[in-house]
Amino acid sequence: MKKNKIIKAATITMSVIAFIAVAGSAAMGGYVADKILHQNEGKDTCDNSIKQLEVWGYDLESFNARYQGTEVSATAEDGNTVPGTYFDMGSDKCVILVHGAGGDRVSTYPLAEGYLERGYDVIAIDQRGCGANASDEVTFGINEMLDVEAMVEFAREDLGSSEVIVHGQSMGAQTTALYASNVTPGTAGAADAVICDSPVPGMELVLKEMFGDGDTDSFIANYLTGTSKIYMGLVDGINYDDGDTIAAVANDNIPTLVICSDRDEVCLPDQVQQVYDNIACEDKEIIHFDSAHIEGIIDDPDAYMDGVEGFLNNHGL
Repeated sequence: MKKNKIIKAATITMSVIAFIAVAGSAAMGGYVADKILHQNEGKDTCDNSIKQLEVWGYDLESFNARYQGTEVSATAEDGNTVPGTYFDMGSDKCVILVHGAGGDRVSTYPLAEGYLERGYDVIAIDQRGCGANASDEVTFGINEMLDVEAMVEFAREDLGSSEVIVHGQSMGAQTTALYASNVTPGTAGAADAVICDSPVPGMELVLKEMFGDGDTDSFIANYLTGTSKIYMGLVDGINYDDGDTIAAVANDNIPTLVICSDRDEVCLPDQVQQVYDNIACEDKEIIHFDSAHIEGIIDDPDAYMDGVEGFLNNHGL
């Protein structure tokens, strides 16, 4: 009788501990998932871009004096409105620029200048959770790629662009890669070519690196990523696996240029190489710059744009 009571008490205790562990993990998963999705809450992404350009020594005032953009917008498949600034150079070629994490469209203006100087039309857009985008959720390209597709279609059907290129930087390059891997070539929403400068290699991978302070195998990295992954999948309908850039590009059948910054400490060169290696399209190229993260266009804009234009010319664009 006494033995049965002990077993019963132990069972109840273990059940309570298990319940607390599950409830605690669920709460932690929800907290981390919310912080990931709303990582820019309370931050001024517009000001962040201006500060970054100042760090790079880029003359934003001169750019604004030289180029006058107009506001445009497109509506994505899920109803989200994506805003952009359109710079009209009278070309039938339009480049859509997709910025990285923490900033807004203005951070791509050094890149915009490179294209505008060579006569291309440009649309610089705000990603979700950034700038004036209607959505406040950052999903590492999973939902953002819908915005890119909508803007490509807008460029074709509303602006009359016969050739459309998408060029992304960092998380914007991840968005671009996921977009290219999820559209059908030849459709109105599919670009003629995409360019991925220092793409984030994957949502789960970069979160593990962040949580583990570079150690993706640490307990804390796997615990925080694992609990938030389950929560976000069940509650928010977002699957981290859909943001695995390296895996996704096995479905990329659009001509793709990958740009690797050899001194990159954010998106490591070997990770960028993995993205390139796994791209399905045979019409792919990779070029390297002796630069830090996405700074090739800052360090040597002429060589950078020569490489970009060489790729486009090779594919009849």
